[in-house]
Order: sequence, then C-alpha cells, then structure tokens
Amino acid sequence: MAIDPKYRIIAGMIGGIAVAALTAHMTLRMGSGGIVAALWRSGGYFTILTNVLTAVTFLTIAISGRRLSFGWMSMLTLSMIMVALVYHIMLAHLFNPNGLRWWTDQAFHTVLPAAVLWFWLMEVSRVDPRGGARPLSWIIWPACYGAYALLRGALTGWYPYPFLNVVRLGWDGVLPNLAGIAVAFVALAYVMNYIGQRMPPRDQRDVR
Repeated sequence: MAIDPKYRIIAGMIGGIAVAALTAHMTLRMGSGGIVAALWRSGGYFTILTNVLTAVTFLTIAISGRRLSFGWMSMLTLSMIMVALVYHIMLAHLFNPNGLRWWTDQAFHTVLPAAVLWFWLMEVSRVDPRGGARPLSWIIWPACYGAYALLRGALTGWYPYPFLNVVRLGWDGVLPNLAGIAVAFVALAYVMNYIGQRMPPRDQRDVR
C-alpha cells in the first residue's frame, strides 16, 4: 500500500538521521583497529543493530513509497523504545560522552526512538488493520539478539552490557536481569497493541 508523500519524506529524514549517527559512530570507533574491528565491536550492541534496522527500514519506506507490515513496524518501534528505556534507566549513569560522541549517543538513545515512536503513532497505527496483531511476535528480534549476545560472550568473554556479563555476575545474576527485560518487552508490546487497536484511522478509505 502506498504511503502518504509527507510521511515518505519524514521516513527519509528518520533514515537519514540514523545513517548519519551510525556513520559518526563508526568514524569514532575505527581508531587504530580499522573498520573490521569497529564493525565487529559495534555488532555486539543491541542499540547499534536496532538502529541499523531503523535506517534500513525507513530508507526502504522513503525509496519505495510503500508501507511495511504493521507487525514489522511494531517490532521495530518496540525495540527502539526499549533501547531508550534501558539506556536511560540502567546505563546512562555509566557514561559521560562529549562532543560528537554525545551527539551520537543522543541520536541513538533519544532522538531516533522518539522519532520512530512518533511515526508509529501518526502513520503506522492509524492506517494498517490491527485485528490480527500478535504482540508476542514483536519480541522475536530482541529474543534473537539476547541469544546471540550470550553465545558471543561465551565464545569471546566479552559482553556488551553489564547486566549480561555472565563472567562478572554469573548466571544467578544474569538470568533475573534477562527475565526482567523480557517481562518489560512483553508488557510494552501489549500496551502498544492496546493503543494501536484504538488509534483512529486518518482516513477510513485507507483501512483494508
């Protein structure tokens, strides 16, 4: 289904911001290790991988002029909201970035999550039919990331986030953290589904 031209432009802007933030992040990360080391390190973070999905998703919408599925957009929005919440609640106090690092930090954890949520509320949830929504399917991406992060950590000894660090916390410390985050994902998914079911369509003719 074709998207309203103004939202196509907005999608391009969101995708552009994501690309700019990712480019700046990679430039800062490269250092003496080069691009391969920067890609390998950055590829361990849920924040970076989810922002890559955001860039690809919104640029696809902008270029194609077509909507992506309600389920995909909801999964992405849910993940971006959790990127912001986990960072600002659990991680922000551990960092004190400045200069370009501060700007990329704000783009990843504040600006882009807010923009994606706004797009979901104003475009996605006001057009696509929500009757067949399956909120539990929206946690597939974060669940896959969790398994990947733990497997990668077991193989390399490096964990991207303190609350996943099995070496330092042990499984007795990590499992409750994972359970708490999983509950938050599921609860937020159902809240989003509740909101989506009740958002008034902008134009009844757009509803199929």
